[in-house]
Amino acid sequence: MKTKHLLAVALAIGFASSAMAQTTYIEITGATAFRQATMQAIYNAYDSVGNLGNGFDVAHDFTGNNLSQLIASNRAIFTGTFPGITGTTVIRTSFNGSTEGLNAIAGNNNPSFFATTTTFNGDGTIRGDADVGGSFVTNVRPKFSFSDVFQSTSPVDTDLNNQPITLQPVGSSAVGIVTFAMITNEGAPSNFTNTTIQHCAALWKNGVLPLSVFTGDPDDTTFVFATGRNDGSGTRSAYLTEWQYGAANLVDQYIATSAGISGNTVTKITRVPANGLGSGNFTTSGTSNASTLWGNTAVGNGGYSSSSALRTLMGLTSASVTVYDGENQEPLLENENILLLTWLSTSDSKNASDAGGKILAYNGVQITPIEQTGSYLNSGFNQADFEKVAYGQYSAWSYQHLYHWGTLSAQEQAFRTAMTQTGGWIEQGLQATANGLRLSDMQVERADDGFPITNL
Repeated sequence: MKTKHLLAVALAIGFASSAMAQTTYIEITGATAFRQATMQAIYNAYDSVGNLGNGFDVAHDFTGNNLSQLIASNRAIFTGTFPGITGTTVIRTSFNGSTEGLNAIAGNNNPSFFATTTTFNGDGTIRGDADVGGSFVTNVRPKFSFSDVFQSTSPVDTDLNNQPITLQPVGSSAVGIVTFAMITNEGAPSNFTNTTIQHCAALWKNGVLPLSVFTGDPDDTTFVFATGRNDGSGTRSAYLTEWQYGAANLVDQYIATSAGISGNTVTKITRVPANGLGSGNFTTSGTSNASTLWGNTAVGNGGYSSSSALRTLMGLTSASVTVYDGENQEPLLENENILLLTWLSTSDSKNASDAGGKILAYNGVQITPIEQTGSYLNSGFNQADFEKVAYGQYSAWSYQHLYHWGTLSAQEQAFRTAMTQTGGWIEQGLQATANGLRLSDMQVERADDGFPITNL
């Protein structure tokens, strides 16, 4: 009997040790427009259990060792105790765009994440600028993806085996509202205050328009150039559906060349080359600028692979710019005073406007993201702007979805529930970042991306 008793105790201890030693791995990709709310939510969740450096650790690929830089990063790794999950939970993020994120969880393109061997500061500080060189990077099929758009707005309908795939959860994927704003770069004149659906559709079809189209002043001959995201971006799908343009249709966008930014100024831009990279005078930052998911790599149809680069661009002046057509080494324009126009999440717009960019009204209605402190319901907006979104006056918003593939484990389901439930970490993250509104804040709805807004 003693032997049996000792064996039972040993087995119990073994099971308990096994449970305590359990490690859960969760990979998240998708919407760069929602990364700030997501990162804030994950950080808050870990922080509710233990302090940084004593309960959890985090590293990210942006510069700087503070929380504001962490939540603006595209790639990060957290490790520690996550509420509701036994043992250690390792969460890795790699934000690559909503549509590209759906493609990734379908298994068609594995994003690069920090390896689980990534080291941390371990001293109560965030490790910034970690492993940017790629020495601790690995490619993984993620389980979760945030998306600014419904799966039906994307071209992702098959998996890596070319089998039809419906990403889950159907009918209950929305977890919040992501808000956007039209923004022009630093140096815009005082009379450039508004854009409309018609302005935007015309600009993104042609690539460039005179400022007079926006201001009504014939003396405003400055050229305004369209800039934006590639087709892996849900932000792009959100603006193209909002303007009734069509997410799959060709656009004509410009980006800075790889040598086109000097200090706080942009000096060279180009229509996005067909392969994203270009060559010679119109070489860009890389092939990731190409648009490939909808099957059309035409010149101009590409764009930035992340909104963080656009956010930086909107804080730059552009008083003397050389412009290339993305095909030839000879410039179209030289030393030209130009403006750049794009659509960004309100969290990115706030950062860009703090750096000098100018947030414009959209269809005559403007919202201005502010610091959480003093904002209405901690939304990052004053009460008037909050109500413009919540009651339907302002339409530049879309549902933020959290999709996954396959069946969730108990630990993965616990993570999803903690993040998405009413009062959960995503709602708290939204309230801290001016990234959008909670679902419970909304008094209106829309049936699909870009659809008319109606009362609940």
